[in-house]
Amino acid sequence: MKNKENKLWSGFLTNLLGVILGIILTFGGNALWQQREEKKKTKEMLILLRSELEINQGWFKNQEMYIKEDFYVYNKLLEANDKWKSIPGDTLKYYRDRLNSRTFSQLSTSAWQIFQSSEMVQKMTNKELLIMLVTCYNNINIIKEIIEKEYWDEKAKATKISESDLYQYFGAMMKNKESVYFFDQIIKSNILEVFPSMDAVIDYTLLVLDRDGYYQYDLDEMGKELDSFVGSRKDSLHQKNDTITE
Repeated sequence: MKNKENKLWSGFLTNLLGVILGIILTFGGNALWQQREEKKKTKEMLILLRSELEINQGWFKNQEMYIKEDFYVYNKLLEANDKWKSIPGDTLKYYRDRLNSRTFSQLSTSAWQIFQSSEMVQKMTNKELLIMLVTCYNNINIIKEIIEKEYWDEKAKATKISESDLYQYFGAMMKNKESVYFFDQIIKSNILEVFPSMDAVIDYTLLVLDRDGYYQYDLDEMGKELDSFVGSRKDSLHQKNDTITE
């Protein structure tokens, strides 16, 4: 009779432990799975941000190169002053093409906008990276506005000459005080100094991204952690069943 009762109690306790362990495995496993998915999404997002920053870094380098080439033309025209007619026609044609050209490549902030509107911002543990990203993109937007408004827009106004003939074009331009003033002032300005500074900010942000735990995190490690969690609970269940049976 006692053996029968012991077996009943043993079966009852085994089933009870099984139910409890099932609950633990369900909630614990789901929590780990959700954590794994969050890590995966964050890693993918940071990879997109890294790619976007590299593209934007290329944009700034392109702008710097383009503006430096413009500066060369401005200097040559100012040096020539009223003797600009002595400049060869082919060279003047190149100067006019430069003065009427601009780069049309665009900065990208799509990945940053998606990141900002997501829950990842609140869940990021690396605050240094978050601060760097905010600082970097703020600087990108500020410098973009400076370049577009203080350089490209002003350049367009200064070089808007209606004359189609090459020599008449430059004759009108060199008499235009606004054009000459723009050439002189932009050369004296510090607009070129923003490019090395912006390059350094992006470089440091990429460095922080590369060493950040999310970006370097191996998703297989999350899988192993999940398997270990489930395996340890199964081993625990077997041990308790063996103890009860004995």
